[in-house]
Amino acid sequence: MRELAELGWENEIAVPGEMDALEIVDGVPVHRVSMDSEMTQEMLYGAGEPASAVAFSKVLDVTKPDVVHFHAYSPAVSVRWLEAVRARGIPCVYTYHTPTLACGRGTLMRWGSVPCDGMMTPLRCAACTLHGLGVSKPMSCVLAVASPAAQALSVRVPFRIWPLMQRRTSAVLQWLGGMTRVVALCQWGREVMLRNGVPGERLNVVRHGLAGGERHGESETRRRGEGETLRVAFFGRLDRTKGLQVLVEALRLMPELKIELHCHLIFDEGVKETMNPLLSEMESDLRVHLHPPVAPDIVVHTMSAYDAVAVPSIWLETGPLVVLEAFEAGVPVLGSRLGGIAEWVKHERDGLLIEPGNAAAWARELKRLVDEPTRLAQLRNGVGPPPRMREVAHQMDHIFRELTPPAFSPPAAS
Repeated sequence: MRELAELGWENEIAVPGEMDALEIVDGVPVHRVSMDSEMTQEMLYGAGEPASAVAFSKVLDVTKPDVVHFHAYSPAVSVRWLEAVRARGIPCVYTYHTPTLACGRGTLMRWGSVPCDGMMTPLRCAACTLHGLGVSKPMSCVLAVASPAAQALSVRVPFRIWPLMQRRTSAVLQWLGGMTRVVALCQWGREVMLRNGVPGERLNVVRHGLAGGERHGESETRRRGEGETLRVAFFGRLDRTKGLQVLVEALRLMPELKIELHCHLIFDEGVKETMNPLLSEMESDLRVHLHPPVAPDIVVHTMSAYDAVAVPSIWLETGPLVVLEAFEAGVPVLGSRLGGIAEWVKHERDGLLIEPGNAAAWARELKRLVDEPTRLAQLRNGVGPPPRMREVAHQMDHIFRELTPPAFSPPAAS
């Protein structure tokens, strides 16, 4: 936002909250719009929550924006918000940040293991969504097919899943169809949007960038010496989709491997409870070191102390930013050959792309890095600086200017 402000755009934010309120955060007005605390199935699966849309309409009438940029789609930020914008003739842009828009399961991994093409097909999505909730694959298919008839017997989701997914799909297509422009953060996101009917002329790819200064100099970046222990770091959420369990299993397959795995974890107590078996296994391996989360302003500096940053995600990431932060630190990335990771990391140049979820493949690559010190040095030498947020802002500025009349466009930056 700071970079857009430098280009002449005044920014205000609207987010759902418990009550209507206005506050200033880092100089930016934030409008919190109240929403109903009780959500019906219809709201959750496409209809959208009405109270927040009414409050959002009032924000639009007060602020009178030239462009509305949506960064989320949810039961609160729904087609009702879009309708409020379109009723006022305001151009609107949506950035597709995560797989959740096109995937009821939330990962775009078919049956949890194979990348999906992302095309929303209600029956197929219904069965896969049930499977993601713990229902067996055969039973998921049976319940999905039977749900139009079974919904009269129960209001529970499994007995209504196909009709509910039809409603959700219709709402998402309405959402995408109502946008003046849609922005994808990577190529696979663009392909998903095309498959779901977004015309190519209304679709832009604007990749992530990092804000702030320049990458760390050579003197600040760790250089692994001959015979030294390989130091690999994981930064991120304690969540199965992030694939930390794959790294831990890889270590288990190589009990004598001379390596340290440093995990800087973000998690809440609820997640910690479900991941306790993994945490216990990590605590029992002396090569694994658990750390608290790292403050955003020192992430790059922290990464520079490691030989490599591991990003073993087992879902389709649109970025992720941790890859760019590693490159900013001058550190190669060991990443899953999947989604946005595979678009950022150049295999054998600035990192390694490894089969997602395959612990044996991860173990082999880790062993090679331990056994071949020159290989790690070559990867480090191939790391280049990531794009800057200033470049992203210029691309978004171009899109916004195309959508607004010249009389209302902000002045060009000097």
